[in-house]
Amino acid sequence: RLGRLQNFDPNAERWEVDVRGEGSGAKRLKEANLRPAPKPMVPPGLAVAELKEKGNTCFKASELEEAVAYYSAALDLLQDSEFRGSKSEDSGAARPAEADDPKYIAVLLNNRAQCFIMLCREIHGEDSAIGQEARRYAMRANMDAAKAIELDAANGKAYYRRGCAVLGMAPSASRAKEAIHCLETALSGRASGSQDTGIVLPNAMRHEVSNLLDYAKRRLDACTEAAVPDVEQCRENCRQQ
Repeated sequence: RLGRLQNFDPNAERWEVDVRGEGSGAKRLKEANLRPAPKPMVPPGLAVAELKEKGNTCFKASELEEAVAYYSAALDLLQDSEFRGSKSEDSGAARPAEADDPKYIAVLLNNRAQCFIMLCREIHGEDSAIGQEARRYAMRANMDAAKAIELDAANGKAYYRRGCAVLGMAPSASRAKEAIHCLETALSGRASGSQDTGIVLPNAMRHEVSNLLDYAKRRLDACTEAAVPDVEQCRENCRQQ
């Protein structure tokens, strides 16, 4: 199983490892029992729908890197120049029907964005500062979610995931405001589609989105407070000048 190294105990000569999967928790392993994660391999010849299904299966099994690989392969296949026409001149391969369905492509981007968000959270953990690797995953999630919104402006999940992604970057007031906008837009949706905006958001997600919106507002307050200069410190600086 895949896990992420946390702390090393020099006395016991063991690493504390957070193991993925429900009920797995943390384990203490000797360095000799650790090995690098294998690079995800996508078998050739799979259709877009098959790649998407395998990506979903990997995601449910917490195999996030494998899920990303399958979703990426499906997106690459849809964007392949070979399918820009109705058929490839060289191979005669038919253009995938999914290539003409923006909502289908948006779902793939949305799914991959969720994988990136979960990887970002896994790396970030309980750390107070957001590290470079976590920010990198957050930026990838943001790009995927933004593209999904372009393709399907009624996709409430995409607005939610973009809000998640923006909050996974280095804190700033502008990013907090952007996250609040995305999350409020998501919450404007309804399970059957909002009458005003047409945005669709499953009822089961509303509580999760609301909680994140509250966090985004607290993040904005913290960034705003940090930007306000301390009056006494300013006076002291003036006296020193």
